[in-house]
Amino acid sequence: MPGSDIMKRRGERGERGPKEEEEEDEDGEEEEEEEDVGPPPNPFIHEVHLRGAWQHMKFYLLGVLLFPLRFLLTTFFLFLMWPFAVLRVVGLTEEELRQPIRHRRRFFHHAIRFLSRCMFFVTGFYRIKIKGRMASSLEAPILLAAPHSTFFDTLVVVPCDLPSVVSRVENLSIPVIGALLRFNQSILVSRHDPTSRKKVVEEVKRRATFRGEWPQLLFYPEGTTANGKVLLKFKPGAFIAGVPVQPILIRYPNKLPATTWTWKGNGVFKVLWLSMSQLYLSVEVEFLPVYHPNEAEKADPTLYASGVQRVMAGALGIPATDYELIGDMPVSPIGQLKVALELGLWELGKILKRARCLPMKAESCGGPCMEESDRRLSQEEFADRLNLTDSVTTSKAFSYFQKDARGCVDLHEVILVLAALDAVRSAKDVAELAFKLFAETQQGDENGPHLYEEGFTTILRCLLGTPCLESSKVFAEICEGMSAVGLSKDGFLDFSLHHPCYRQLFCYYLRPPARAKKRHRHSQRPELPTAATASSALWPNGTCTQTSNLENGRRPGHQKAS
Repeated sequence: MPGSDIMKRRGERGERGPKEEEEEDEDGEEEEEEEDVGPPPNPFIHEVHLRGAWQHMKFYLLGVLLFPLRFLLTTFFLFLMWPFAVLRVVGLTEEELRQPIRHRRRFFHHAIRFLSRCMFFVTGFYRIKIKGRMASSLEAPILLAAPHSTFFDTLVVVPCDLPSVVSRVENLSIPVIGALLRFNQSILVSRHDPTSRKKVVEEVKRRATFRGEWPQLLFYPEGTTANGKVLLKFKPGAFIAGVPVQPILIRYPNKLPATTWTWKGNGVFKVLWLSMSQLYLSVEVEFLPVYHPNEAEKADPTLYASGVQRVMAGALGIPATDYELIGDMPVSPIGQLKVALELGLWELGKILKRARCLPMKAESCGGPCMEESDRRLSQEEFADRLNLTDSVTTSKAFSYFQKDARGCVDLHEVILVLAALDAVRSAKDVAELAFKLFAETQQGDENGPHLYEEGFTTILRCLLGTPCLESSKVFAEICEGMSAVGLSKDGFLDFSLHHPCYRQLFCYYLRPPARAKKRHRHSQRPELPTAATASSALWPNGTCTQTSNLENGRRPGHQKAS
């Protein structure tokens, strides 16, 4: 995937990229609607910046006093749980641990729950506000907590009476944590055992259908933390058993959103410092009514997960999305594609801008070679074309492009990427140039050059980093029912600029974030969607049919972290 080396350096922060001009309509007039198009809201990014001398002084003074004390007390209560957790399971065989623990050992359960509440109390959560009623294990064997925005979300186990969880088997070796996992008979999954996930699914089904004898199972269905402004796509694991579930909403109504911990943003220490430096932390845990799946949802865990996600999003008043974290990459599905929320193209733009190579006209890089058949560039020729003098910068920029057996890159790919990074080009300009660079005239093409599968996949690969297999499926989809095997210029422009789903690739995802950030500073904050509107439609990220909010750039409930 192009830009993979650059994406590994995702922790590097800087300017997002150049400002993009508005797309022109067929008559050459600028469409006012396109003016507000910005990058996708990335729910995996959250940063807290203190503002003003008073806020800095308050947090540094309180931090010096409160953070060490609270951290030591939190650690004390955590380690105090250790002997109680060990005593509850001591002497029990592995076979006995596969059955619910009852009788005299119930005392240790109450002791751990009390110490857990003390631990979160000294952390700053003096009160956990509870709304609704928790269902029994007979009513709902599975509990679902969302949005998952921080490691503090573990506090939900206190009002939930210490339910079992699913955790990695490697966590058993961590002091205290391993003992607590054995204490509440957690289900363990191993990444190294290919049959482990199947065993976990079977164990979840077994416990969920045990008529209330087992403790309830707690899942965080998003699978990772986000900034809480949207709901990520729910993983299907909690829904495979097809039993009723109880959704649980977690809110942190604090003035400073210091508790949030995401894929990119504030580190663990900063989150702990800012959170424990506040006089108190507020949290609300709301139990929603039990969700009973219909027959179709029982047969399809993905459909079941989607239904519960919409209900929870409606209650929260935030969008339900299909955003997810695949491996180490946050992605958003666009039709048959999974597009990275932070494109390698943007990282390349930052590298070239620091090297003072941007803005650069793409044609100035191509020159007379745009029509040459042999257009391969070595790293030295690449540096000469872009006027790069630093070898490290050249190597980073060169690594973005796909190389052939000789280690050379395609000049046309370089030209197209530079055009996409050009501040004065509209989406229509980029699409027209892409067609000009990669269209071919084959025998029998009476109506001029066409864009065939190889050129089409190359365009999406070098701009968006999409694998050729996914791009080929999209090409087959848009060419289905057409007499020609390739796309004409009008056909490609219709795909790039007017397709109800894929137009987002050129008109939305190629827009660098800096443009949206500047625009939000001068625009009125968008209103949060109501529960009714949030539950009626998915967030417009390429998988839903309602794309009006996406196309005009107004994203309910999203605001750049500051």
